[in-house]
Amino acid sequence: MAWRLPLSISLLIGSVGLCQGDFSLEDLNPNSGTYGQLIGPSDYLGQICIVFFGHEY
Repeated sequence: MAWRLPLSISLLIGSVGLCQGDFSLEDLNPNSGTYGQLIGPSDYLGQICIVFFGHEY
């Protein structure tokens, strides 16, 4: 049972190391203030950021 805590800590630290890195994509929303610009999560540091990858058929 003593092995559970070190294993849990190792898994937590490992998952942080594998999280999504920063990226930039062109803003394709013509109603957006950043239309045509490359934007990404780092442009919204300190704010809540929801990333949605949508596709319209």
